[in-house]
Amino acid sequence: MLLLDALVDAGVELQLQELVGSGLAQLDGADAAVVVLLPVLGDNDLKAELRAHLAGLAAYVTRRQTQIVVIAQGDRHVSDEAIDPAMPFSIKLRHLFREASAFEILRTKLDRFTAAELAAELVAILTVVRPRDALLLDDIARLLPRAPLWDVRRRLLDFYDSSTGSSLLDGVAPATLERIAALTQTLAPHRVKMTHAGLRDADLPRLVGALQSDVLDLGSNAFTWERLVPVLGACRWLGLAANGLTRALISQMPEGLQHLYLHKNELLELPAESERMGGLKSLSLYRNQLKHFHWPAGHASLERLNIGANPIASLPDTLGQCSSLAFLGLARTRVSTLPDWIFASQSLRELDISYIEERIPPHQVAKLRAERVSIITRPGFVLP
Repeated sequence: MLLLDALVDAGVELQLQELVGSGLAQLDGADAAVVVLLPVLGDNDLKAELRAHLAGLAAYVTRRQTQIVVIAQGDRHVSDEAIDPAMPFSIKLRHLFREASAFEILRTKLDRFTAAELAAELVAILTVVRPRDALLLDDIARLLPRAPLWDVRRRLLDFYDSSTGSSLLDGVAPATLERIAALTQTLAPHRVKMTHAGLRDADLPRLVGALQSDVLDLGSNAFTWERLVPVLGACRWLGLAANGLTRALISQMPEGLQHLYLHKNELLELPAESERMGGLKSLSLYRNQLKHFHWPAGHASLERLNIGANPIASLPDTLGQCSSLAFLGLARTRVSTLPDWIFASQSLRELDISYIEERIPPHQVAKLRAERVSIITRPGFVLP
């Protein structure tokens, strides 16, 4: 009742019914969300009769414009506070609702202490649910071995299959890939993950529709910068880790890009184009082949920079102008002394010197400690 009261107070219109027998028929026309409240404490309470009722619900909502949200009851036991996706309870429920792509189990269980928190979660879900989402997700799922992960609150569509360690898109026929991209464009997710998919430049004409999201993670594929970047939409976050990149022309970077992740590639240089790099807030170049790193003067928006695992021996003084720089990664570089601007920084909170700890002068480490900068070292290494 506390949960229902909180939902009503938030302006949610409720239609309550038992999801058994003729009650299912009353779901006709549902175009937002069906919330399933399970009076169970764990896997042992998911008995045959209840599973049969849930199977009937799952069959009924398939191919309808319905987002399914499951909430289980809690009992405040220390080992029974949250729902883990790897629990038998979660696995069985996901198997029952395997045909419903717009499906989510909330991690927190319901009791008198969590009702308000869960109501807020439900309102967040209802705010972003679109009636056509479920149908589009079902259309995508039917083209693949199983449904991709859909996080409705973040509007994240993730094609990575954790059970196989590869992508659901890996090996998909070109025509099918084009159809999936078109459906993805209509779904309009804010975030798309197409990692470990074996995608190449030759796939780009068929993928364009799926590359228009605000956040794109395309790591562990085989794209080239020159062919990929011109077909991207106005993305804010771009991940191109482990694509075998040898060049990245910042002059082609999408306007408005704030977060760029190019780690684990083969970059020899990153030309510092001042007119494009000025808006970057985070940049990762970890584990490339950079011998030098340049940063254009006058650009202070950078908050996180990781240039670790590169053969870099020195840092440009222009980084000292980055008044918001909170994290700097220098692990496994050839840096042997820290520049003066690091100690003058008012924003630096974390410095990673893993595997170069013994080369950094002790008095510099002591000074950073005195300034309350968190120093990251290799596992097990104790700074003197």
